[in-house]
Amino acid sequence: MVQFQHSDSKMELMKISQIIEVEGLKTFYDDWSEEEREEMISSIELNGQKVPVIINRNSELIDGYRRKFCLEKLGIQEIWVIVKDCPPTIEERILHNKYRKKTANDEVKEIKAVFKKIPKKQGKKNLGKKYTRHEIISKELGHRWKGDKTIKKVEDVLKNDLEGDTLMKGIVTQKWPIDKCHEYLTKWKDIDEKNGYGFTEKLKKGELNIQETCKLIESRHGLDKYQDTFIIPNKSISFNMDCTQIKHKREFIKMVDLIFTSIPYYSLRFYENGEGENQAGHEESPQEYCNRMARILADVAVTLKETGNMMINIGETYDEGVGLGIVDMLKDAIVRHTGLVYKDRLVWSKPNPKPQNEEVQRPINNLEYILWFVIDPKIAKYNLITYTDPKKNKKPEITNGAKDVDENGTIWEKVKSISKPYQKIYSHIKAQDVLHMIECTTGKNSEVYKVYSEGGPAIMAELLPILPIMMATDEFDVVFDPFAGTNVVGRTAILLNRVALSTELSRKYYTVGCGVIENAVNDFNQEDLDLVNYFCLPEWGDRVPLQIAA
Repeated sequence: MVQFQHSDSKMELMKISQIIEVEGLKTFYDDWSEEEREEMISSIELNGQKVPVIINRNSELIDGYRRKFCLEKLGIQEIWVIVKDCPPTIEERILHNKYRKKTANDEVKEIKAVFKKIPKKQGKKNLGKKYTRHEIISKELGHRWKGDKTIKKVEDVLKNDLEGDTLMKGIVTQKWPIDKCHEYLTKWKDIDEKNGYGFTEKLKKGELNIQETCKLIESRHGLDKYQDTFIIPNKSISFNMDCTQIKHKREFIKMVDLIFTSIPYYSLRFYENGEGENQAGHEESPQEYCNRMARILADVAVTLKETGNMMINIGETYDEGVGLGIVDMLKDAIVRHTGLVYKDRLVWSKPNPKPQNEEVQRPINNLEYILWFVIDPKIAKYNLITYTDPKKNKKPEITNGAKDVDENGTIWEKVKSISKPYQKIYSHIKAQDVLHMIECTTGKNSEVYKVYSEGGPAIMAELLPILPIMMATDEFDVVFDPFAGTNVVGRTAILLNRVALSTELSRKYYTVGCGVIENAVNDFNQEDLDLVNYFCLPEWGDRVPLQIAA
């Protein structure tokens, strides 16, 4: 055996066949990639073994398993070693790998080993020093965490982690907060699994981080307070049920002034409503879809008064770039199955349209439609909506507020500051002068996300219901959305001082909608609504008529 000094230890050359591998140490760190193996083999072949392996006096290999593998692969029979007087432990293996490039799994294994190495015990150690376990662990882990409470939380996470050490891997690789991981395990995990929310599965799959998971479980659990029927007297009635069942609730027969809803579009998405593939929108043909939707609408139409209106938001569906003619097909089916009279088609223009998931080339369609039906065209309610022409109108305008006195001491006329929800309503109505149609942007509906940070699928544009509701109803009238989802229609109805009636099959989105409704009641302001009416209804003075494109 050849010997020479290397730093403070002796480096020796010995037969590889004499080296004893220790299984627990060999597999402690994650396996390496084919690329890493080839790189090390090439380096040793070109430059020789530059770094010795570590063994003990029993020739047990503590560190250097990859170097040993490469030498054997190259057919080299001797290996440089440093001999230490120590047992073959995980702690020794970790000690020699402080600067190793490690996977998340490697790091978690090291942390577990440190906690296992340093036991819980009370009292004093030798020389009268108090045994402070958390300080020892903190030092062993490079002071990554400090404090007794934090160290205890890390240990709790290690013991109760999800399959695959999801939380600890998030902590070491993505800097997930220990406190939030501990909060999830002790407070939210059981709630999520008991109620079947599914956020833990998304956490495991990497679709959510720990902060998002805790927030979503908390907000979702908070919505479980809503029962299958949620009533705010004189404001709103919400039902968690199939909309066709409304025909069995006699108190609503011929009580509704406007049905306004966005129905499931054909062959676009699945909703979390418990119906699976049998849900509306996934029929085998467009004709079957239109007939089914028309029969559903016939069941809800029994709620309409003789003066009532029904407005259905619908868009085209494309198959390999070819429109299926859904809008006209649906219009004809509704007339056949409901006996309602088709009145008109309103155009909804989206300045920021998104293409459907297609790979074919075609212009992006920026239009959807509102099919308008009535029971009796002669008596159906209709309000002419107007917008203010700032150049002709000299009456006090809505402002963001003003001081009472100017710099010269002149007292200004009082002006009305309008709250944000009503400023949105007014601005939306005023903007309709641009294209003479309902123009309404899509995108994130902030009012829904205030209630539930995950939102929902295909949330209706926040401002879309404003004009239809104002055109077809008066204050205190009843507005019914049979496919309510997160109840955007209901919110608008309440802000406009109508009574919101809604049905929604999905328990999840029904509860979100109830939260949206509660917030709308809190946001309602009669003075602001009066101001909007002042500028938008003809009886208040000379106005320029708002033209809605057909």
